[in-house]
Amino acid sequence: MHGIVHVELQKYVIARHGRPVWLDLLKQAGIGNKAYLVSQQYPDTDIVALVTAASAMTKTTVPAVLEDFGEFIVPDLLDMYRPLLKPEWRTLELLEHTEGTIHSVVRLRNAGAAPPQLQCRRVGPSEVHLRYNSARKMCAVARGIVRGVARHFEESVTIVESACMHRGAPACKISVKRAAQSSSRLAS
Repeated sequence: MHGIVHVELQKYVIARHGRPVWLDLLKQAGIGNKAYLVSQQYPDTDIVALVTAASAMTKTTVPAVLEDFGEFIVPDLLDMYRPLLKPEWRTLELLEHTEGTIHSVVRLRNAGAAPPQLQCRRVGPSEVHLRYNSARKMCAVARGIVRGVARHFEESVTIVESACMHRGAPACKISVKRAAQSSSRLAS
């Protein structure tokens, strides 16, 4: 897994619980005092151990930790990839173009990077269907990122996962529906 995920996880834990908890988390995960670098690749087992330990420490489910983490990292992701984003895009448009813009650049810049494969299909003016496929099965991060993107654009979305790799599906199927904006919001 790309080091940016580990660095962002460290930021997340420190922001939510403080630096001493991050250091304890590294120990609980059996990783020691490893320092993660954005430019490196790390075994997937590191992130699994860290998230599992975080789940145990916080008495929160792994999916809940991952979803909260996904939402947390959105501001940094948007800053990092801002040059690739069109100013008129909002939540659904960004989702529609993630694979072709952001993920394709990630794969080009980092030979070992393997972001999830996303297929997004617009099914109406206010809804997209997202097909998430990754050996890591971290669809909870994807759901969190969707929530974070919607929050960034001050939009309300409904997320429904009709199929999940954790329940035996070959890929996760996630519907994202944007709520209609109120007329007072449109006028401002």
